[in-house]
Amino acid sequence: MIEEQTISWIFLSIALASQTKSTDLKEISVVADGINHSIPNQNQLQKSISWLLKKLLICEFEKKYKLTNLGISEYQKANQNTKVLIKIWKNLELKIGNMNENNLVK
Repeated sequence: MIEEQTISWIFLSIALASQTKSTDLKEISVVADGINHSIPNQNQLQKSISWLLKKLLICEFEKKYKLTNLGISEYQKANQNTKVLIKIWKNLELKIGNMNENNLVK
């Protein structure tokens, strides 16, 4: 997977796992497996979470994660015209790719 795919996969997993409460790495991995039928490795999780924190799309408190207001907004935009997970994932991947291309903090 390319970087944008991995980051968007983890972002989507956090968005889904944290809908009712902040989520931990185990819950993120379970949701990620449900989306992609693959469990993210530690490197994928750490790099993606670090990127998402730097972009202010997620926040961390006591090793648990949830979307920020900006993250919620981006997630809502990604699923505005679809409820199909793969399409939402692709929309997030495109957004993250655009953020990288604009040379925002990587």
